[in-house]
Amino acid sequence: MLTKASNDLAKSKQLVGLLKQQIEQGDTELSEELDKANERISMLSEDLSDANARIYVLEVALTQAESDNSDLRAEVSLLHSKADDYEKANALLDIADKAQVDYKTIIEVLLHRKFAHNSDMTNLLNGVLDTSDAEVNEMGLDGLKKKISDAADEALDEKHKDEESKASSAPEQPAVKLPKKTEKEKQESDSQLPRKRYTTTARVLKSFGIDKSDLPENAKVIIRKGKKDMWVVRLFFYQKQEVYCKEYKIARFNVPGSDPQSSKYPQSIIKGNPLMPSFCRFYLESKFAYHLSENRLLDMLSQMGMKVAQSTLNGWMQQIMTYLRERLGPVMLERIRQCVYTQNDESRIVVRSRESKEDKFKYNVEYIHAALSMEAKLCVMEYKEGSRSHSVQEDAIFKDSCIRVFTADRAVLYETIEKDLEEMGLVRTACWFHARHRFVDAYISDHRVRVIILMMNYLFQIERESKIRKHTAKQRRRFRLKYSASIVGKLMKLLKKIKLDSSYGAMVQRAVNYVLDDEKAFKVFLQDGRVEMHNNAVERMFRHLAMGRRNWMHTGSHLGAENIAFMFSLFESCKLNDINFGDYIEDILTRLMEGEQDFMSLIPCNYNSNKKVNVKAA
Repeated sequence: MLTKASNDLAKSKQLVGLLKQQIEQGDTELSEELDKANERISMLSEDLSDANARIYVLEVALTQAESDNSDLRAEVSLLHSKADDYEKANALLDIADKAQVDYKTIIEVLLHRKFAHNSDMTNLLNGVLDTSDAEVNEMGLDGLKKKISDAADEALDEKHKDEESKASSAPEQPAVKLPKKTEKEKQESDSQLPRKRYTTTARVLKSFGIDKSDLPENAKVIIRKGKKDMWVVRLFFYQKQEVYCKEYKIARFNVPGSDPQSSKYPQSIIKGNPLMPSFCRFYLESKFAYHLSENRLLDMLSQMGMKVAQSTLNGWMQQIMTYLRERLGPVMLERIRQCVYTQNDESRIVVRSRESKEDKFKYNVEYIHAALSMEAKLCVMEYKEGSRSHSVQEDAIFKDSCIRVFTADRAVLYETIEKDLEEMGLVRTACWFHARHRFVDAYISDHRVRVIILMMNYLFQIERESKIRKHTAKQRRRFRLKYSASIVGKLMKLLKKIKLDSSYGAMVQRAVNYVLDDEKAFKVFLQDGRVEMHNNAVERMFRHLAMGRRNWMHTGSHLGAENIAFMFSLFESCKLNDINFGDYIEDILTRLMEGEQDFMSLIPCNYNSNKKVNVKAA
């Protein structure tokens, strides 16, 4: 029993020893594996560092590549732009070669807009005459007519086509002289008094005598040729403008047997509106004659000591302008409708408006229509919510009126008016200035149209001659039939020939079609001495409107645009009648404030500054 236990103990000790050996061997292997793992981790760390460094290098390279790519794209875009310019330049050179025009001239025209000012074509063709030229005075109108007629015949003759083409490409061309006066008329003009030399003048408030304070007492004035040797020195001063107000006390009184009553209110244009005629003159003259914006007017008023909100001032002045328009507008329109001949046009204006209070404000390009009668010396401008429709002028100006002839450009609305009112015998005449302008544009690409422009210049020259001679309508008609009719006929033949010639470009054909498509309207002026060749006069009526647009930019409502149209009607009509606009405004507002009822006497063409106020009896 004891022996068995001893054996078991010995086996156990052997087993324990064996286990210890195995544990020691396992620890050694584990330690070796751990060392290997640490070595592997160290190697991987080094590889990771190398990878991060490589990634950084690649990122830097990628950024540089993107930058280089952007630069390359910019260079490519620049090259594309230069290629487009090169193609355009080549196309321009092709046009120049085809039309035998110096390409430098074309480039100079495009860059400097040489032909923007072409009212008399002097910058383009040297086609207007110098009245002091001996050849001009010797030639006379008959010689001029023959010369222009020969030029037209030459253009119509196929034999001279090559010679004309060569002449158009020459660097310098002899100017055709267009005389303004015959020898007899020149002698008559020479006998007239010379024009007064321009001098600077102003209203003299006070004159001072001779100051001898720095001279000896025995000094005497020098006498030359029986006159004192003396002269006048003028010094100019400026008196600051001023705005002031007058206060009136109003009290309420108990009146026995009656309701309480107030004392008398001071007289004003519109009850509740504090602006008097003199202030209205300052505002309206500044805005419409000198084109000042409302902000500048407010600055001026502030410097004069008057503080007022823009909306308040605007509201007051809108009331005044509406007051004037409602009284004088219908009378002016009726006077225009009594005329037989008018010039018509329309122009743009930017209006700030909205359809309802919930909508946002929008800035829209709207239209003002104008009719001018030189016979009545009156201009009327109409605005109907910005519409460019033919119905604006058709209903307000032409329908059931005495107007039988009008001059306008070739806008569609005028052709529609003529068709709609054909039964009343309304005739539309075309504007030769618009036609000539198109041929000036075409001249850049094709010099062969030069003869056409010269023929048109001749027609305008005849009109100037007729005006100088102060012809009546009948005399001007006979004058036109003698000197203009044959040239117009040859001009139309030449245009028809050009239309069939494929060698002329699109710009020339467009100008030709502009005339031929409306040939009848272009010939009306030959048969009616009252009719003008162009509507430049009514277009000039919009000059101040265009200048105003650059300052006050836009109007704030349709009502404002309607009032502006009316005020420019008054302003331009005052210019036609040589009336000072500021004096006129102050005077008619004073008369209306005092109860004037004869509105017809207040419109510019009937205005008399010395007329007494006509108060309608109660």
